[in-house]
Amino acid sequence: CSEYITSSSSSSSHKKWFRSQIATLTVYRTIQILPTLSKKWWNESCPRGLQKSVSSFVERKVAPETLKSELLRIDHATNAQLGEMMVSGSAVSREITATYIQDECTLQMLLQVPPNFPLRNVEVDANKTIGVTEKRYRRWALQIMRMLNTEEGGSILDALMLWKQNVDKEYEGVEPCPVCYAVIDPKTRKMPTLQCKTCGNRFHGACLSKWFQSSGKSQCVLCQQPWSGIDISRRK
Repeated sequence: CSEYITSSSSSSSHKKWFRSQIATLTVYRTIQILPTLSKKWWNESCPRGLQKSVSSFVERKVAPETLKSELLRIDHATNAQLGEMMVSGSAVSREITATYIQDECTLQMLLQVPPNFPLRNVEVDANKTIGVTEKRYRRWALQIMRMLNTEEGGSILDALMLWKQNVDKEYEGVEPCPVCYAVIDPKTRKMPTLQCKTCGNRFHGACLSKWFQSSGKSQCVLCQQPWSGIDISRRK
């Protein structure tokens, strides 16, 4: 690259064009590889005069290719991965629908990918879910949005697979962590194993640590009694 730029035979216009291409590719790959950090920069640090230009660039160059990659990953997912969950999507409407039948209930999640994703959040609609309480399907929608729109990171397929795993565990009778509202921790992929001796509720270790740090207390999240718990994963 440097040889091309410094070559005396290269015209000034060619040098500018080449530098422009390198800069464009750098921004493109940065947003693709570090979507959460890019969104944070765009929301908090990007100069106002550049926000519209950056958003337009993402909408024209980055978001369409990112969505194509997500849809391709979904198309290549095996039956062993998806099980009885059916996933379909469209690059035109930027919608992805996941349907999963569990215990005679039809569970459906509709993901709407914004034109300038990942600068704007993916929206999740679970209103078409039948046979499930509003509280439960809203919790599931929150799990998917958390994985796609926050520091958890992950692809759309990853988020849907995690949702399916959480659904399976809940229907097996496993209660979600009262802090993150998920059975399976998005980062560690572990289930709630720290059980309060007072109220019996179970938490993820990482969630409980965050709660202690943010609240400045060593009390149970729910019963508010001084924490005294056991790790049920170490039971023999």
